[in-house]
Amino acid sequence: MIRIIRYPALLLAVLLNTNAYCDGWSFDDARTEWGRFSLGFASGVIGHELGHYAIATSKGYKVGHDGLSIVYPGAMFTASDQLQVASAGFQMQWLLSEWVLRDSSGSVPEYRPGNFGAGVVCSHIAITLAYLVYLKDQKQGDVAGMAQATGYSNDRIALALAVPGVLDTWRLFGNKVPEWVPQLSLIGKGFGMAWVWTY
Repeated sequence: MIRIIRYPALLLAVLLNTNAYCDGWSFDDARTEWGRFSLGFASGVIGHELGHYAIATSKGYKVGHDGLSIVYPGAMFTASDQLQVASAGFQMQWLLSEWVLRDSSGSVPEYRPGNFGAGVVCSHIAITLAYLVYLKDQKQGDVAGMAQATGYSNDRIALALAVPGVLDTWRLFGNKVPEWVPQLSLIGKGFGMAWVWTY
């Protein structure tokens, strides 16, 4: 019985404080600063790939490329290593998005991010959407690697990864976003990362 109640209780605790923050960012904001937005977007994509590279090399695996995919030649992954390496790009996206969507004290700011930061978050949203719609069944992709490591279906993994992406989309573009949205996003990312690193 306690197991059934704890998840709704956690969710209720997050939803109780419902202050709202700032107007959302829009693409019109970047009209005069497309360079900054583009640099932020590219930085987010590079951050995603560097996440894979950093975790794989720290575990002693060789890293290579096959087209646009990062591959690990000759790797004999344990399930936990495969999960950690495959999810490292998403974990980096989550960290970068929290860095952009929070102020220096870790609070939700009452101002919208600049164009560079918006580009970083948009890259997170775009990568998540690409894996949800198109790349989830790619053999060398992140979702397939996580699914293989855990035994869960590609669809289930992609759906779990979509939740922070949807919440962060709301955080970036939404007007008067309730305070529970960034809290729920952070909790979801935290639970996801804790699960990966204790698997």
